[in-house]
This record gives sequence, structure tokens and C-alpha cells, in this order.
Amino acid sequence: MSKTEVATGAAFDDRAESAMDWARANGKYLTIAAAVVALLAAGWVVVRQYQSRQASAAENQLNRARQSYAQGNLPLAQTDLRRVIARFGGSPAGSQATMLLAQAYLEQGKADSGLKVLSDGKAAKQDRAAFEALKGAGLEQKKEYAQAAERYRAAAGLTDVKISKDRFMADAARAFGSAGNKTEAAKIWDALAKDETSAFAAEARVRLGELTATAVSR
Repeated sequence: MSKTEVATGAAFDDRAESAMDWARANGKYLTIAAAVVALLAAGWVVVRQYQSRQASAAENQLNRARQSYAQGNLPLAQTDLRRVIARFGGSPAGSQATMLLAQAYLEQGKADSGLKVLSDGKAAKQDRAAFEALKGAGLEQKKEYAQAAERYRAAAGLTDVKISKDRFMADAARAFGSAGNKTEAAKIWDALAKDETSAFAAEARVRLGELTATAVSR
């Protein structure tokens, strides 16, 4: 055996002995650390199971409310939706319940109640654009068209889905038109008209023609 091999073997033995000495000296702490890791893992499993049960319960309650809503039983639907919001507010189910409750109020012509529900509620990330659009619908119902247009434009800025973005911008243009802001309406319609991929291009060209005809007649 060469001197190098002897030296390497001795160094390895020294490191192994040092590691064993460290383990013996710190055995209690290693045991505690292992126990903590095990507890954390068990806690993570428990939390995941709880979250799964909560999500399932929320979805079940929301589905019952949807069924009542679809059947036209608005009083029962509203009661069920409020329960979902109270218990699961901030969750995807709570967000959906908030929008459905607001929509129910709007369908009854109760714009203020619908807007309050949206203002008090919390939108899940995927529902933020729809929240803003519903606020726009509520403001339109109150004939507050300029504010409604801004809510629709905000909704467009919160989605990357093209057809939804274009729809919200078209809603904003209509609301600006109703508010008497023909200039802002024309800007939006012009952008949509030039986008051949937009599902609202044809309507935009018609609206632009109407705005132009109105301007000429004056």
C-alpha cells in the first residue's frame, strides 16, 4: 500500500470517527429534529385532508344554491348563497357564490344590493375580471354609465382571454356611448374594428358608422 493510500485511509477513519463522535454528542438533538420533521409531515397531510374536505363541502353547498337559482327559487338561492359566502368567503366557491348572489339582485333590479355584495365580497384570482364586469352591470342598471365603462375596462385589463377582453371592451364602449362620451367610445370601437380576429369586429364597424352618421347629422 502506498503512502498516499495509507494517508487517505487514515484521513477517512478520522472523519468517520469525528462524525460518530458528533452524532453521539448530539444524538438527543437529532432525535428531536427527526420527530419535528415527522410531525410537520403529519401536519401537512392533516391540513391537506382538511382543505380537501372544506373544498368539497363548499362545492356541495354552492351546487345546492345553483340548483335553487336555476329553478327560479331566488329567496332560497339567496339564503343558500349567503351561507356559502359566510362560511367559505375568499375560497373559489365563496367567490362564485358572491357573484351569483350579486347577479340575483341585479336580475331583480336591486343594483345597490348587488353592488354591496360585490364590494363586501372577495374575488378569487380567476374571478377578478368577472367581479369588475358585474360591478359595471350594476352601475349601468343605475344609469351611472361613465363609471360602468371604467369597471368594464378594468375587467378587460384583468383577463388574458381574448374573447373576454374584447367583450368587456365592447361593453365599455357601449357604456361610454350611453354616457355621451362618443370620443372614448369611438376609440374602443375603432380598435376592435381593426382587429380582424375579434368576435366583435363586425359590431364595432357598425357602431363606428353610427357614431360617424350622428356626428355628420349634427
